[in-house]
Formats: sequence, structure tokens, C-alpha cells
Amino acid sequence: MSLLAALAFTAVFGLAMSVLFETLGLNWRKITAALDGHSRIAEPVMVTRPVQVRIASRRVCRPLTARPQLRRAA
Repeated sequence: MSLLAALAFTAVFGLAMSVLFETLGLNWRKITAALDGHSRIAEPVMVTRPVQVRIASRRVCRPLTARPQLRRAA
């Protein structure tokens, strides 16, 4: 039983290490740039300035179209 547990642990550990090394191998330039502080996320994408927005609300008056027949049925 312990032999199967050791075999399963070794297989999972080997798979995790291969995934880790493949990820590091494909993205090592991005990782070193981020560690040096030259990441695309660290730099601002666009410069903005404060903007004032004015909202003017007005009431919309529509004539009521109530019919007495419906009011009586309720």
C-alpha cells in the first residue's frame, strides 16, 4: 500500500515540476522584467485628467390614459 502511495506521490510531483519548468521556460523574459520593475502592468497605460459631469434631469409630463372600465374591474 505504501508503495502505491509513494508511486502516486512521485507521479504527481513529477507532473507538477514539469508544468512549473515549462511555465518558467516559456515566460522567463516576462518574469525577469516584472522582477526588475519593467512590467507592462506597473507602467500606466494612459494618462487621464479629472472631468466634471453635469446631469440635468427634467420631468417628463405625459397625460394619463386611464380608462374607467379597467379601474372598475380592479
